[in-house]
Order: sequence, then structure tokens, then C-alpha cells
Amino acid sequence: MSYIKRKIEQGQYARKLSNQLRASRRSAYLPFELSLESSSEIDKFQRAQDKVAMKQFNQEVADWSEKSKQALRVSIKSLVRRDVSLSDSLKANLYYDNKYSKEVNRVGFSFVREGVYIHRGAGRGQGGVIGGRWIDRHGTMKSRAADSAGLQGTGNRQPILWFDPVIERRLPQLADLVADYSATMQINAANLFIEK
Repeated sequence: MSYIKRKIEQGQYARKLSNQLRASRRSAYLPFELSLESSSEIDKFQRAQDKVAMKQFNQEVADWSEKSKQALRVSIKSLVRRDVSLSDSLKANLYYDNKYSKEVNRVGFSFVREGVYIHRGAGRGQGGVIGGRWIDRHGTMKSRAADSAGLQGTGNRQPILWFDPVIERRLPQLADLVADYSATMQINAANLFIEK
């Protein structure tokens, strides 16, 4: 094998590994989102005609998501003793439907993986039932230890419910905003909560 060919293959391997690491960091921010669903396309089209009301609705939903993010940060600061990167990584994401006009159709919250561990009481030696595999920041494949299966929420790591109660308290405010904007929109919060 020639020297140049060997260097090319080493470069491709390094590039492949760096892409894996980049992808694992990207997927570390977990989305928890709710969707604002409309009953028909006709209603979407009719709402798109009133640009002022749509702009006001988008702004109100953006304000709700920012206030929810601040409430979640307060919850993290008051409940979690060792906040390494959770409060800094917390983001409120708005997704828009651009079919007829720019209308908010999903609101999501993303944060690092440790937020789910804290919420469920999982950690080293206290894993879940299903388990998993991941690539750490050094490029090595990791998996859950077999002897820690099903031990989350036991021992010295009790669940700290920092996410679900805050969102449950804030959800009626969003429901009022949606009801004021349109009677045909409804909130689907099936993917929002950690415990459900």
C-alpha cells in the first residue's frame, strides 16, 4: 500500500469519527415538544388571511415559550443541586408552518441528556430497563451496565421533577392563547412530558 493511499484512508477514518462525534453531540439535545394542530386546511387558509392576528399570535406564543423557559430555569436552580450544563443548554424552539403563511405550529424545549437523567433519577449504576448505546466524546462506544438495569429512581438518586410540573402549570395559559386565536386549533402535548 502506498504512503499516499494510507494517509487518505487515515483521513477518511478520522473524518468519519469526527462526524460521529458531531452527530452524537447534536442528538444530545433532546426535543420535548407540543404541536398546535388545526382541524382543516380551510381554517389554516382563513387564518392566514388575517396577517395582524397571526403576527400577534406568533408573538404571544414566543412570549409564552420564553416565560416557560425562564420558569424551567428557576425550577432547575431551586431543585437541582449540581447543575453542570442543564440550565445553560435549555432552549425554547418555535417551529412554523409556511404553507399559507408563517404560523407557529409547534413549540419545543431542548436540553442536554442529563436533564432526563435527573428527572427520572438515573445515573451511574442506576440505569433504566431498556438501556442504550452511545458514543462518548472520545469516540468510544458505551453501553449501560447489565447490573444497573431497572435501578433508576432507587437508592441515593431519587427523581427530581423539574420539568413536568412546571409545564403542567404553564399549559393552561397556552390553551387560553390558542382558544382566543382560533376555535379550530387544538394542543397535542403527547410528546411534551418526560414521564408520560
